[in-house]
Order: sequence, then structure tokens, then C-alpha cells
Amino acid sequence: MRLKKIFYPLAMAFLLAACANGSKDKETKEEVKSNQVSQAEDQKDAEDDKSDENEIDVDLDDSEELPKLDKTYYEYFDTVTTILTYSKDKKSFDKHCKLLEKELDRYNKLYNSYDSFDGVNNFRTINDKAGIEPVKVDPEIIELIEYSEKIYDLTGGTINIAMGSLLGLWHQYREMSIDHPEKAAIPSEKELTEKANHKDINSIVIDKKNSTVYIKDPDVQIDIGAIGKGFATEKIAKKLKEAGFTKGIISVGGDDVIIGDNPNNSQGLWKIAVQNPFLDQKDKPYSSIVSVKNTSVVTSGDYQRFFTVNGKNYHHIIDPATRYPSTRWKSVSVQADSISLADSLSTYFFIIDHETGLKKARENKVEAYWIDPEGNEFKTDGWKAMEDE
Repeated sequence: MRLKKIFYPLAMAFLLAACANGSKDKETKEEVKSNQVSQAEDQKDAEDDKSDENEIDVDLDDSEELPKLDKTYYEYFDTVTTILTYSKDKKSFDKHCKLLEKELDRYNKLYNSYDSFDGVNNFRTINDKAGIEPVKVDPEIIELIEYSEKIYDLTGGTINIAMGSLLGLWHQYREMSIDHPEKAAIPSEKELTEKANHKDINSIVIDKKNSTVYIKDPDVQIDIGAIGKGFATEKIAKKLKEAGFTKGIISVGGDDVIIGDNPNNSQGLWKIAVQNPFLDQKDKPYSSIVSVKNTSVVTSGDYQRFFTVNGKNYHHIIDPATRYPSTRWKSVSVQADSISLADSLSTYFFIIDHETGLKKARENKVEAYWIDPEGNEFKTDGWKAMEDE
């Protein structure tokens, strides 16, 4: 049975339709592109969410404003995906939606560590053949592994796709605890120690000539959770741009790619809002709003995917040093030109201390925003510059 996760909104797109009014923009409407709070077990729940997600309360003047076009998908990467633009060209938008869904389906099957699909050799296939034999794979799997090796070096081994045995153990306990709350539990120290001993990234052997991948250690498993979605989203966004989607937002869970100018804003800016991780603060739903274009914003948080044991929440971002969910931060957001990099660094920054995170942000020319468990906020200067007054 697939894991039923609890999703809360992370990076959410606010779109301020703006038209010329002298030298000033006229703000007409804030619209939220939000991953709905969901613990859906069937498609009906998803459809109910969809009907409420993007209601508009203000009629837009078609002579001044381009209409909003958007579509949401619930079937891929265990999260909510939305594509949005402002345009009168519905025919082209529909064409782009078909391409998006085709690519979402393909990468959801290819970049998958937990599920098998007929006719597809994916990361689950590689894991199943660990210590047995090499697996013939699509070159894009090898490309992702090579990228993950660079991220491994960049993060000093903190982001490590070879940690799949440990991460898979937590995954199993999450699945059991959510499906059967009366049996909710966390892994034992013995189990954690055993699984954590098998994380050598050098056990993953690539043969580019024959397009195969082999895991030498039968107890090493690959988990691409910190890398795969962002990497796939970047590839999908590139294909959509090549197909003519040049202005809009593609949001896959907490991973937002902002493409081109906002045609309803004289400066071409799109507004991205970061969810307040303290969900009980109803009077402050968003902790930060930034104005951006031609970039990406990714948020990692401890409120996105979790399960509860004896009143304590255990989320999905595991610190390899402790083998437990990291407790340093409530939420970390990263803005970067590359969504692959933003995705990896948001997880990395969530695990490490602020000083190291600032250093890595400068080195990699990205901006970042941290919120700790006490509600204290820390921002790079560049993040502050992007924020609304």
C-alpha cells in the first residue's frame, strides 16, 4: 500500500495581476497557487481539493489584464503539480499541459525508488538487483546519478543518494504508522545502526558505455528524494520552454520554477509566498513573499511529510549524523537559477547550521531563508532584497 502522506503548502505562487497606471502598478488580486492540505486516499478527495484551489473573487478587465490559465495534477511524485500562466491563447496552453503531463508521467516512473512499472528500469529496479547484477537503464538515470555525486561532494556527503537503506527504513515506519496509527512506532537503535552502515556512494557503479548501473553492496539502496524531483522539474521546464511556454510557473510540490515575465505586471515580476511553518498562526499564513522572475524557489519544511508517535511528529528529512529527522529548522527556502540546485540545497541547509549554510549560499550564489523552531528568522541579503516591503 502506498504511503498516505500529510502535505502542507510550502513555496506557493502569489500572482499579482498588474496593469499600467501612470508610473505605478495597479494590484488587482492576490492569488494563491497552493498545495492543498491533503491526506487524500482516493481521487475523489483530490478532485474536491481541485475545485476549491484557485477561485477568483475579483473580475479582471480583459482590456487590461490577461486571463489566468492553470491546471493541477495529483498523480505524480506523490504531490500536487500546477502549471499557470496569464494568456488568451488557450489552445497553446492546452498543448503545453499535455506535454507537461506526458513528462510528469515519464519522470515519475523513471525517477522512482519505491515503485515498479512495466517496461521501465528505474531506481527500484537497480535497488532490487543490488549485489546481483547490473541493470540496463535510460541515460537520464545515469545523468541523475552523476549529478548526485556532485551534490554529495558539494555537501560533504550530507546529501547522499546511497543512504537509501536508512531512509527506506524511516519510510517503512511512516507508512505503517499512518496506515495503522494504533501501531505507530519509530525504528529501533539497532535497526538504525545497521541500515546507516550501508551508505557508501562508491558502491554505485556506472558503466556509461553499456548504459548500466550496478550496486556492489547488496545492502546499499538508492534514494533520490532530496534530488530527483528538482532534477526532473528542471528537465520538464526546459522542454516546456522549448515548446513555447515562455511565461508562467510550474510548481511541483514545494519546487517552483518561474519562467519569464509576468505579463500582468509592468516589471514582469511574479510573487512567491512561503508558507508559515507554524500552522496554528492563522493570522499569518505566509512568512515571506518575494518578487522574482526567471528563477526557482524551493522550500523544505518539517510540516510537509510526517507521522506522529506518542504525540511527537517525525518528518521526512533525515540527518545522517544522528540518523533521525533533523530538528535544527522548521523551514528553509532557497532561491537559485537552477531548481535542481535549489532542491538539493534546501534539504542540505535544513540539516546543517546557519553559519555553514550562509557560507554555502555565498559559494553557490543562491539566496536562502531559514526559520528555526522558536520562530526566529534568518535571511541572506539577497533574499531581503527580493521581499515585499
